[in-house]
Amino acid sequence: MQAFIEAAIDANQEIAALLRRNEDDSLFYPDGRIGYGGDRSLKIDLIAEEIFIKRLGGFGRINSEECGPIGDGKDEIIIDPIDGSANIASGFPYYGASVALKSGVKAVASIVCNLANGDYFVKLRDETYRSNLYDPKKLPLERALKPQAGFFEKAYSHPKLAKALNKNGFKFRSPGALALSLAYAHGASFVAAAGAPREYDIIAGLHLCEDLHIFRNEKLILVSADQAVFERLKSVFIEGEL
Repeated sequence: MQAFIEAAIDANQEIAALLRRNEDDSLFYPDGRIGYGGDRSLKIDLIAEEIFIKRLGGFGRINSEECGPIGDGKDEIIIDPIDGSANIASGFPYYGASVALKSGVKAVASIVCNLANGDYFVKLRDETYRSNLYDPKKLPLERALKPQAGFFEKAYSHPKLAKALNKNGFKFRSPGALALSLAYAHGASFVAAAGAPREYDIIAGLHLCEDLHIFRNEKLILVSADQAVFERLKSVFIEGEL
């Protein structure tokens, strides 16, 4: 599994280098196709996918947000090549890539990378850590002592819930890249996502959060390191009929 993570890091480095060079603005234009996951693809989505397939195809069958299932193998690799495509196209520095290796129905190795600043987060069976593409030392994935805000992804689609969170004293941001927000969950007050997220968006991020409090159903994901915050959040969302 270490070889898998190293190959995924290499893929992220290649994509990050392409983005830093920024030699072709058309990378951020719609390609005209609808990806397997249902979103309109940008050119960079498809190029990033090709890079991951090239680097990871030898580790199992690929299931990517853009092309869907390809290849064969005992294990399955779930890829979101660009998490936060709208952000990257808009110049917002909060976008990345999410990769998980599944054995059977369970993720056994995951990496989520913030391509905007190089942060990446890794979980293996016996190790969880964070690092950076430009300073590759391993750091523990630690909880913040007093986090001041959380993430509520797609808050714009749920104004009543956003108002209820505000009324109950929860500060939050909605940066638009769910896998990344889950990767940063240890340092945040909470992560919430309403709606029905796809496996591409959440499998690696939730794998990284296995030591935190997690609630998930077909309409909602809640994650928090703090049990009291977690229980208060559930009450707010349940009262909001989610």
